[in-house]
Amino acid sequence: MASICIICGWFYEILLTFFLNTCRELVAEYGNELVKLCGKLMKVFSVNLGLEEDYLGKAFGGEEVAACMRVNFYPKCPQPDLTLGLSSHSDPGGMTLLHSDDHVAGLQVRRGDDWVTVKPVPNAFIVNIGDQIQILSNATYKSVEHRVIVNSAKERLSLAFFYNPNGNILIEPASELVTEDSPALYPAMTFNKYRLFIRTKGPCGKSQVEALKSPH
Repeated sequence: MASICIICGWFYEILLTFFLNTCRELVAEYGNELVKLCGKLMKVFSVNLGLEEDYLGKAFGGEEVAACMRVNFYPKCPQPDLTLGLSSHSDPGGMTLLHSDDHVAGLQVRRGDDWVTVKPVPNAFIVNIGDQIQILSNATYKSVEHRVIVNSAKERLSLAFFYNPNGNILIEPASELVTEDSPALYPAMTFNKYRLFIRTKGPCGKSQVEALKSPH
């Protein structure tokens, strides 16, 4: 019996190692493809602002951008009206690509004074603009205030991919978008410093980025 247990344990370790290595490779490939997709979106955003195609990409640090992925699991809750899966906030970075659960809605975005539930669309990403693009565009683009609600009957899973500027580069409104009639709304600040700034306050709608605005 002892020898069988040893063999089973050895086989389990091989399977676990294989699974972890395969999963690591898949996650890395998935992340690399999303970085490429974000790069293409940044070009579209730049052109739409009347800037050079590569402006926002360069402002983020070119090849030295930062990116990370988070898996969100929201268990079912018998009293969903008494809690939130995630409090109201805007993402502090550049943009977020959200691969949402195809079967369970949970993301809500603020529209005026109302919260609108985003219906899941199979095989599609939800793109949330973050605070850093709002700053670079001098508020032409607005970061998305959002929250997550929970479900009384079903669990929910989502993958959030965060595309952020290099933490050591100063982020400020593009000079091409600053005029006498439209002065710079935000001071120059690195993303690292901005993250420290918002962590002292916690998730609180869009109050952090709005607090940086110059009183013009």
